[in-house]
Amino acid sequence: MIRTSLLAGFATLALLSAPAMAQNITSLNNTAAGVGNVAKQNAFTVQKGGGFFGGPNVITMGNTAAGVGNLAVQNGTVIQKTPKVGPLGVPFGGGNQFQANNLAAGVGNFAKQNAFGIQK
Repeated sequence: MIRTSLLAGFATLALLSAPAMAQNITSLNNTAAGVGNVAKQNAFTVQKGGGFFGGPNVITMGNTAAGVGNLAVQNGTVIQKTPKVGPLGVPFGGGNQFQANNLAAGVGNFAKQNAFGIQK
């Protein structure tokens, strides 16, 4: 009875803490707003977490052209790898974050963004 309760408690703890230990978050935005706008986006993203405290890998890219006759172009390539090995051979992670923003607002504007990042 006590052993079953302990196992249930450990299983519940593992389920509640597992999403917080390994996270990959990617947010890519490309916006052209107004009259006669063109928005183009190319993205390649590889994120690898894992192990104990695999840590969040976070990527945020934004490209915006707002107004009349605008063009927004965004190209992004990001590779992130988190797991590191501690002094006892136990993997622990650190957070890898990548953020790139590009904005052009007005009449007849052009916003172009190229981003390349590798983090290990």
